[in-house]
Amino acid sequence: MKKSTNISTVLFGLDGVIVDTGKAYDSFWTKVAEDNNLTIKNFSSIVKGMTFNSIIELYFPLLPIEEKQAIRKAVQDMNQSLDYKEILIPGVLDFINYLRNKEYKIGVVTSSPSYKVKIVLEQLSLSDSFDTIITSDSIKKGKPDPMGYVLAKTNLGVQSSECVVFEDSFTGIKAATYAFMRVIGVGTDLSEDYLKDYTFGVTKDFSDLEKVKSFLN
Repeated sequence: MKKSTNISTVLFGLDGVIVDTGKAYDSFWTKVAEDNNLTIKNFSSIVKGMTFNSIIELYFPLLPIEEKQAIRKAVQDMNQSLDYKEILIPGVLDFINYLRNKEYKIGVVTSSPSYKVKIVLEQLSLSDSFDTIITSDSIKKGKPDPMGYVLAKTNLGVQSSECVVFEDSFTGIKAATYAFMRVIGVGTDLSEDYLKDYTFGVTKDFSDLEKVKSFLN
């Protein structure tokens, strides 16, 4: 039986948790790797959840600055072109509404930049829904570093033990775990069988509201 705790706060990743950008990002980063003769297997999966700057610094440090800027521009164009309403994770809006009605503190912690988060939340009519929003522009170290989650709990004035985090990527799961928070794996990309070994609980999406609510007990 799961221990009852005083959960006051729910934190969400963005990509793979609120919107399913996986196909677009997989195609993008696979092409970037191929164009630059980077022969790392499953590269797009490895970098999932990392900030753009971290990916460039770690895997493409020797690229001329013009080429780095070209990749950044291509990412921006892709982010601005997606219809996020079409790739919404099932049930997530109902769950967010439930949390707001029950007066939980809620936040987003993402490796995406602020301009993209603004676009996503505006498209989904969620601009005023979150009590804190942590983006790649808010922190010096992205996931798997816990900095984003630590900043979120600091902004909200809560303890790690009060927080439930929904994450889909391994880097995000590690970040929330390192912040000593209860982590729920969302099986958007990774299998639920895989996720269960690293998380408190798993769910395919948010369509089973009663199941998702049970993770808060």
